[in-house]
Amino acid sequence: MRILLTFLTIIMASCHPVNAGEWNEKPVMCGPEEEVFSILEEKEEVLLFTGQEFAKVRDPDEQDGLHQVPAKLPFAFYGNANTGTYSILEYHKAPYSTYCIIAYGTELKPVPETIWMFQQ
Repeated sequence: MRILLTFLTIIMASCHPVNAGEWNEKPVMCGPEEEVFSILEEKEEVLLFTGQEFAKVRDPDEQDGLHQVPAKLPFAFYGNANTGTYSILEYHKAPYSTYCIIAYGTELKPVPETIWMFQQ
C-alpha cells in the first residue's frame, strides 16, 4: 500500500501543470514632455499617484533583446474624476528623456473600501 501511495504521489506531482508568466509586448506611445503633457491637459487629467516601477527595457546586447535586470522608472497615474478618463505614464531618463503612455482608459472610479489607505 505504501509503495502504491508513493507511486501515485510521484505521478500526481509530475503531472501537475506549472504556471509561469511570460514577457509580452504591446504598443506604447512615447514622446517629448510637451507633447505628452498637452494630451493630459486636453483631457483635463490631474496627477493622482506617483511611484517607482520596475520594467524590462530593451538591451541590444541581450539575446532576447531585454535587459535581464528590470529598470527602475518614475511612474505617474493621471485621471479626471468628472470624465472618468485616465493615463498611466513612465519616464525614461537620459539619453531618451521621453515620457511613455503605457496605458490609458475610461470608467475610472474610486474604490471606497480601499481609498482610505491613500489618505494620510
